[in-house]
Amino acid sequence: MNKLIRTLVVSAVVCLFPHVASAGFLNVPKQSLDLPVAGKVNAKGPTLGPSGFYVMCATVPSACKVQRARNVSASAGSIRLTIDTLGLIDRINREINGAMRPQAESGTVDVWKIGGSSGDCEDYALTKRAALMRKGFPSSSLLMTSVVTRRGESHAVLMVRTDRGDFVLDNLNSLVKPWSATGYRFISMQSPDNPRMWVRL
Repeated sequence: MNKLIRTLVVSAVVCLFPHVASAGFLNVPKQSLDLPVAGKVNAKGPTLGPSGFYVMCATVPSACKVQRARNVSASAGSIRLTIDTLGLIDRINREINGAMRPQAESGTVDVWKIGGSSGDCEDYALTKRAALMRKGFPSSSLLMTSVVTRRGESHAVLMVRTDRGDFVLDNLNSLVKPWSATGYRFISMQSPDNPRMWVRL
């Protein structure tokens, strides 16, 4: 009886709030989950990336290498969004947000780094990118992105490019959101074609 009641409650929530279910945050049967659609950010041409990015590429070349898809389905540089991949993206976002402590840069030089117990926004995003690459995501689907928040502050997030659009992993939010639902102004991102290059948005 308890299982039946739980199923009915979950079904009612899914019917009333389909956008919540589509974000992958409810434990509902797979067949009743409608995967979200995000749309894609439009790139407008090449641009320079943040200076800290180029220093990182010079000192840690593996962080800027091309990686092909392994153990995940991908097409045209985007991963195929499934229940499993959405769950993995969500888990990585939450785990790293919980494991790291926010810490602003102490000097005038913007240092980009992967891992550690603390860091600023790009360090969170780089750590999530590295974690998803270890899971086999192609580099073309994991794009470091520069944005401006509603407060007018410069910020960095990780954009995950899928066959259902671009989703944002953010250290300021535990939810994985479609890029257009963040409220941010998108400035530039890594090129999907070359992880050492950036494009204007």
